[in-house]
Amino acid sequence: MSRLGSNSVEKATYRREASPMAHQTSICVPEPMLHLLVSLLSMAMMLNLRSSHDDSGLLQRLFTMRFLSRASGVADEVFGECMAATKLVVSRTFGFRHESTEGIDEEAIGKRDTDRYQPPAEASRHRRQDSISRRALDNPYSPKISATSTLINDTSYSTTVPKQPSLPLSVEEILALTKPTIEKLLQDSGSVGASIGVLRHGQQHFVNLGTQDLGVATLPDKDTVYLTSSMSKPIISTAVGILMDDFSKYQLKFDTPVSAVLSELKGSPGILKTYTNQELTVGDLLDLRSSFQWMTNLWESPNGDIPWKTIDPVTSLLQHLPANDTYTSQEGFVYNRNYSNECFALMAMIIERKTGHSWTEFVREKVFEPLGMHDTFVGLTEAEKNSKSQIFAKSHSVQVTGVMPELLQCTDAHGVVCRTKIAECFDRHYGHIPQPVEILPSQASGAGPVGPPPVAAAAGIMSTTSDLLKFYSKIMDVCNQRQQQQNSKLLSYQDHVSSPLERGINHLFSHIERKLSPNPFSSTCTYSGGWNTVTVPMTSEERNASPRPRWPGADGDNARRLESAINSKVHGDNLDYTFFVTKPELNVPDVNTEIDTPPVTEPEMNNKHLALYHGGNMVGATSFCWLLPDHETAVVVLCNTRGFLLDAANLSGMLLAECLFLAELGSDSHHDAGSVIKTVRRTCEDTKKMARAIQIDYLYNLARYEHTLASRFREVASPPDAGETELERFQGRYELTQDVFITITGEKRGLVLRLYGTGYGYLLRELHERVDNEELEKTMTFAQPMAELIPSGVGGTNRLKVEDFVVVFKRETMAGEWKGFEWNFARNKTTRKQGDTSPYFWRRMTEKGTWI
Repeated sequence: MSRLGSNSVEKATYRREASPMAHQTSICVPEPMLHLLVSLLSMAMMLNLRSSHDDSGLLQRLFTMRFLSRASGVADEVFGECMAATKLVVSRTFGFRHESTEGIDEEAIGKRDTDRYQPPAEASRHRRQDSISRRALDNPYSPKISATSTLINDTSYSTTVPKQPSLPLSVEEILALTKPTIEKLLQDSGSVGASIGVLRHGQQHFVNLGTQDLGVATLPDKDTVYLTSSMSKPIISTAVGILMDDFSKYQLKFDTPVSAVLSELKGSPGILKTYTNQELTVGDLLDLRSSFQWMTNLWESPNGDIPWKTIDPVTSLLQHLPANDTYTSQEGFVYNRNYSNECFALMAMIIERKTGHSWTEFVREKVFEPLGMHDTFVGLTEAEKNSKSQIFAKSHSVQVTGVMPELLQCTDAHGVVCRTKIAECFDRHYGHIPQPVEILPSQASGAGPVGPPPVAAAAGIMSTTSDLLKFYSKIMDVCNQRQQQQNSKLLSYQDHVSSPLERGINHLFSHIERKLSPNPFSSTCTYSGGWNTVTVPMTSEERNASPRPRWPGADGDNARRLESAINSKVHGDNLDYTFFVTKPELNVPDVNTEIDTPPVTEPEMNNKHLALYHGGNMVGATSFCWLLPDHETAVVVLCNTRGFLLDAANLSGMLLAECLFLAELGSDSHHDAGSVIKTVRRTCEDTKKMARAIQIDYLYNLARYEHTLASRFREVASPPDAGETELERFQGRYELTQDVFITITGEKRGLVLRLYGTGYGYLLRELHERVDNEELEKTMTFAQPMAELIPSGVGGTNRLKVEDFVVVFKRETMAGEWKGFEWNFARNKTTRKQGDTSPYFWRRMTEKGTWI
C-alpha cells in the first residue's frame, strides 16, 4: 500500500457480489479511485441516497481526533486505518467484497491497538488482531432495541486458511475456522457484544465482536471492562490461598471450621454437613460442598439490585434454616456440587476477619496489583465508573416476545406443550427470535453504604480479557512448574517460589489435587478450590457412568438444557455430543468437500490433561473461561448480554478450547493438516446442533411456564361484597428472620410483593381452581410473565418454574387474620413441617413488630 507522500500506486482487487442481474467479475481499483469513491459515497449518504448500514457514522468516527491525538506516526497510521475502512465502506455500498489484502498496510493498521502489556514479538506476529480493519468489519449497527438479532454481521469479511497449512495449526487459523460459528452463536443468543482472549504458549490473541452498547458504534476491545459474574470465584479462592500460605500470621487452613472464624454461626443448623454430620470447613466453602439451602431467589432481583448489603441475611438464614438433606454421602459430591454463592460471601467475611481489612482491599493488593491487572475493579459507584478512563460495557437482556404467541399454540390434543411442535416453531422463526434490550447493570459490582455486597465476592468482579489472561497465565505457570517439580522428584515447588501470589496459588493447587479422583486417568468432574475441574479427554464410557458426570465445560443453563434435550430424544440419536468426549464418527456433512482425508477421531491423546474452567451469568452479562495448563492454553469470553436463550460465552469458549486442543494433535499423531481442519469444521457443525437443542429446550420450558401461569393463576380479585377489606387483610410485613422479610402492599394494579420492601414489585396472582380448606388457605404466586421479567434482566432456568414462587397464606378461622404464608423458595430440597411451625413460614407482623 502506498505510504503518505509516496507517488507509487498500489491496486486492490475486489469482486462484485453475484446477483440475478450480473455474473461475478473482478476489477482492479487504484487507490486514487478509492479516494474518489469514498468522497462520492460521503456525498451520497449526506443526501440519504443510500446507506443500509450506518457507514456515515463509521467514516465520521475514523476522522475524529481520536486518531489524530497520537504523538508519533500519526500520518501513516491515520492513512492506513482510513483506507482499510474505506475499502469496507466501498464494499458495503457498491457491492464489492475484499478479495486480497495486497493493498492494506497491515503494520500501519495493526500498531494502533498494540497492547501496552503485550510483548513486542506478539505485536508483530499478530498485528491484525485488534486492528481497525478487523474491528470495523466486525462492527454491527443496530437500533436501541433490535426486533431481531442482527448484531453480529461479518459478511464483508472472509478469513481463509492457507491452502497448504502445516501442523500444529496456529491460533489465527483456528480463529479463522471457528469465527463464523462463534458469530452465529452470538447472533442466535441475541448478544450485543463480546470480547474473546486466547493465551497459547505465552502469546495473547484477541477477537472482539459487536458493540459495547445497543445503537452505539463503539466496538469492544481487550480493555473493555465487563462484569465477570461467577468467574470472580477463582480470584477469591486465590486470595484465600495466599492467606493460608502465611499460616503463622493468619492461622487459617482448609480444615478450619467456619464457626472458628465466624463465631456467630456456632451451633447453626445450616452449617452442618448432612453427609458427615460435621461442621462446614473453609475448604468445603471453596469446594461448594455445603449443605446450604437454595437462597438465590431471596436476593436475585430483576432490576439488578442486590438487597443483601451485609452478611447478616446469610448468617440469619443459616441460623434459622435446617441443612439441605439432598447430599447424603460424600460420594454424592464427586460428580455434583451444591452451587451456592453464599459460600463465597462467607469467604469474603473470613478474609475480612482474618486480615482486619476489607476483602476488596486484600484482593486488590495481593492479586490485582502484583499481576498488573489495572483494569479490574470491584465495588465502584456509577460516579466512579464515569470518572475513570476505562470503557465499561453496558448491560443487556434478551426478549423472545415476538415468537411467544405462537409458542403458546404449540400444544397437543390434551393441551400440553409439545416439544416437537416447539422445535418446528423454532425452525420457522430461526434468525428472528432474540430481541436484545439495554437494562440496568447488576449491583453485584456496585458500592453500598459499607462497601460492595458480600455476594460480590461470588459474582461482582469486573475485568477485561487482557487482565484475565494475566491471571490465568500465572495460574497455569504455577500449575506446570509444580508438576515439573513433582516429576523431577526434587525439592517441592513450595521451596522454589518467593512471590506470595505464587505461593498462594501453589497452596490452592495442593488442595485441588487432593480432591481429584485417586485414579489420574479418570475424567472426574468436580468443583474444588473455586474451579470446576475435569481431566480430558473423557471417554464415552466415563460420560455414561452412573451417576452421570457433567460433560467437560458444562456450566449453568447450557448444561441443564442440553442434558434435557438429549434425554428428550426429539433431536435424534446423534445429539449426544459434548466437548472433549471421544465419540464415534458423526454423520455431519463436511463443509469443505475438497478435503478427502478422513477426519480425526478426536481427541486422540494417550494421556489425560487437567482442565480448569468456570462460567458466569448475572443480570446483564455472561462469561466463560477454560484453562488447559499442560498445553499452556487459556480461553476467556466476556459478553455484555445475559443469554437466557443461549449462553454463547460458554459454547464459544468450549468450541475454541476443543479446536485449539485438536490443532496440536498433528505433532503427536499420524494425521495431516487436512484431517485436523476437517475435524475442526465438524466440531463447529456439532456445536451448532448443540446450540439449536439448547435454544429449543429453553423455548419449550418457557412455553410450559407461560402456559401454567396463564391457565392456573389469575389476578387477585376481591369478592363482590367484600370491598377493599379482603385485599387489605393480606397487606403488611412478613418475616422469615429479622433480616429476611417481604412486604405486600395494595397498589392500583393489585397486590404487590417486594423482597425487603424495596426494588422490583411482583404482582400476586391467585389460583383459579377451588381447593380444600379454601377459607383457611389462599394459594398465590408471584411468578411473572417473562415479557415483564426479561427486560429487567432475569429469566433463566432459575425462573422457569411457577411453583418456585407459590405462596400459601394461612389463617385459623374464616374471619381471622392471615397469619402468614409458606414459600417454597428452597425448591423442595428438604422435607419440612407444614403450618406456622415450619422454618419456611413467613410470619405476618403487626405495626408494633409482633407476630399476628
